[in-house]
Amino acid sequence: MANRRILKKEISYAAGELFAEVLVCKVLIPGVDRLEADKLLGRILDMQDDFIGRAGRVDGRNNQKLVKEYYRKLRTDLQAEVDAIGVEIGKLNSETA
Repeated sequence: MANRRILKKEISYAAGELFAEVLVCKVLIPGVDRLEADKLLGRILDMQDDFIGRAGRVDGRNNQKLVKEYYRKLRTDLQAEVDAIGVEIGKLNSETA
């Protein structure tokens, strides 16, 4: 990873987009379960905190191979979590239809 600062900004951006999407669903779409939307908002904030924290704590700082593997896994985990939250947002929207 060339720059942790950029990675942290990307994590914040992804979390912000997801947060905004859930907020729009909660406020503007009638029939959305507000309790489920609130739980999803909390999950997004927890995800952001977790991944930004993980981006700052690298295992094996002296071994370049371990560092690359660490950030590769971090990005894979982030994408999996974003996809899972996206599915939850889809379920939140489909319940109103």
